[in-house]
Amino acid sequence: MYKNALFCIMAAIYMLSTPFQAAASYQPAISNALPPSAEEALNIKPAQEPGRVVMLVIDRLRLADLSGSLPGNLNKITGGGAMALMNYNTAAGVNPESTYVSIGGGAHLKGYDASGIGYKAETRLEQGTASDEYFQRTGIKPYPGSLVQVGIARLISMNGDLHYTAEPGVLGRALHSAGKKTAVLGNSDVYNRLSRQALNIAMDENGLVDYGKIGGDVLTGDLSFVGGFRTDYQRMLEGYRELPPRTDFTVIDLGDISRLYYAKDDMLPERLEVLRRETIINIDGFLGNLMREMNFDRDLLLVVVPTPWQDAESIDRMTPIVAYGAGVKQGYLTSPTTRRTGVVLNTDIAPTVLDFLGLKPPQTINGRAMKFIPAGNTLPSLLAMNRQLVLTYDARPYLQKGYVFYQLILMLLSLFFILWRLKVRDYLKPFLLSVMVVPLVYLLLPLLPQPGLAALGLQLIIITVLLTMLILLLQRFGFDPFTLICLATAGALLLDTLNGSPLQKTSVLGYDPIVGARFYGMGNEYMGILIGSLIVGVSSLFTVLTNYKKILLPVSAAVFMLSVYTMAAPQLGTNVGGTIASASAFLVTFLLLAGVRFNMKTILLVAAGVFLLATAFILYDIRRPVDAQSHMGRAAGTIAAGGLGEIGKIIIRKSEMSIKLIKYTIWSRIFLASLGSLALLFYRPIGVMASVKAKYPCLYRGFIGVIVGSIVALIFNDSGVVAAATTMVFGAPPLIYLVLGEMETKKQI
Repeated sequence: MYKNALFCIMAAIYMLSTPFQAAASYQPAISNALPPSAEEALNIKPAQEPGRVVMLVIDRLRLADLSGSLPGNLNKITGGGAMALMNYNTAAGVNPESTYVSIGGGAHLKGYDASGIGYKAETRLEQGTASDEYFQRTGIKPYPGSLVQVGIARLISMNGDLHYTAEPGVLGRALHSAGKKTAVLGNSDVYNRLSRQALNIAMDENGLVDYGKIGGDVLTGDLSFVGGFRTDYQRMLEGYRELPPRTDFTVIDLGDISRLYYAKDDMLPERLEVLRRETIINIDGFLGNLMREMNFDRDLLLVVVPTPWQDAESIDRMTPIVAYGAGVKQGYLTSPTTRRTGVVLNTDIAPTVLDFLGLKPPQTINGRAMKFIPAGNTLPSLLAMNRQLVLTYDARPYLQKGYVFYQLILMLLSLFFILWRLKVRDYLKPFLLSVMVVPLVYLLLPLLPQPGLAALGLQLIIITVLLTMLILLLQRFGFDPFTLICLATAGALLLDTLNGSPLQKTSVLGYDPIVGARFYGMGNEYMGILIGSLIVGVSSLFTVLTNYKKILLPVSAAVFMLSVYTMAAPQLGTNVGGTIASASAFLVTFLLLAGVRFNMKTILLVAAGVFLLATAFILYDIRRPVDAQSHMGRAAGTIAAGGLGEIGKIIIRKSEMSIKLIKYTIWSRIFLASLGSLALLFYRPIGVMASVKAKYPCLYRGFIGVIVGSIVALIFNDSGVVAAATTMVFGAPPLIYLVLGEMETKKQI
């Protein structure tokens, strides 16, 4: 029966995969893995003394605009420069008010509706000049010819309540402190409001920029364009030529695509696309003229899209960024922030500018200077990677909710049958095992072609059924199902993490650059899976191999230490909460399996050992070069620079995130349901849990370790409820499985 079932399932997978493979326009992330490693990256440095940094802002440019045939100059920089996908997260949603100020601050900041109101100091307003208005608000007299952000005081105030040290204008402040000059050209004004957010990239902490043109003098009337005006590219070029020779950092805002974006709902799609194409051709022409004005032996050109194009049909989850000139070769951009080839953050731009000009980024900048990795034609791989990341991002809520609801329903049914003492183990057994199989399937799915959400869902179901049937088949030959599932899951996770986490990076249960919470190492979901699966796998192995305890104890200790290392090692992407949770859970489990009795002294020794371990890794990480440090080392550096107040900010930020997730994430339901189920099973049916403890003493001790790991993960992680819930995947289902079996044994007696 099992062989026939397996044959049918394998045939179904083959038939389902064949049309998917034929229809797929791209392969999964693993087969499209970018060949170079982020560790091979080179610094963006000119061969001689650095010249200018020019940032060309083409806001709302779509990734799709780069996927077809490009005009000559855009094709030249995308083909000859280094490219990446950029995470555009901010502290206040996806809007230019926040994306631009986040770039200038080198940290996730927030803006407001009027933060795009900037002027040249001499501009006449209703009451006096912009200089007068600025002086009234700040008490600072701007120098002639400068640009002023009249809303700087409010920008500073609204970012003062962030639970981390960050402020607007850090990039400009660092440049001005070193005697460097800044400039801004262009705007994204529309007919009913000013939009001069580019000022927020180059300004200093006082909202000042040295030179530039951001008013109507860089626009020209055009009744064929939305609003009746557009960017005057010739005047923009003249404005660039008029800048003093030692203008070190210039931001050029080509605002026409932004103007189209704000008018898109009032335009026919066909007309919108015509104007978009015309605008891209105009931008290409300006780009060619600008490039002729630059010396690419010394100058660096950055093409940046701070904010994505968003509509009902297309929402870019990441935006393109290109670096050209100054020693940069064709290839990929990366940064120590992401440690991922072809992926950077918007907060990496400010430190890149400073590093290129030979300046040290201030401590409040969260990003790190970008690097480049020489490679061939990178654009196709980046577009393919983007499609894979978008698929994972879009699939995650559907598949994870389905998985959690499946667990909840199965748990409730199981408890109902247990309390009513119904003989159902043979019916529920495959389903309980399948819950434990799913995390492994999630990890393996990136190895398959994934042309769409439907295919991904079918692959998940079919492979889960296949592996569950295989486990049941092997059980008939004497193999323990818990040992097989748990050790296979833990082993696959350890191998993947030690190999740079290629599977976790695109797994539905992993993390991705779009969310931006983690870019390398092991995320909280799989951290919980590793803790739970390894503890239950080792404990079940002790149960199966009862006569080999002396051999299993040192082997299990080595495996536990290796697992803690994968959580803690800065080279692999330190997960501080994961280090504390795994070390606590593994140490408790090991001591229980070794026969140690727990008392207050033992508990204090365990806590002290875990604390010393975490401290040792932190001290090691903080002594490494800044670019090599993990987020743990950078956080420690921030605390060292900012004092004990930074610890409070970190605690508040992580606490707020934990409370938010407990209230809103679906994982909190399964965590509470698992704890409730375990509590109930300790009391009902009477005597059954005692029988399980007596029959499976090692496995019972493992369940205690799982509970410890789950609770510690909940306390010490900013998304602890997620880690706690995934840890309990290997707590409640196997215990229910054993209780059902014990009830049937008692009935037979």
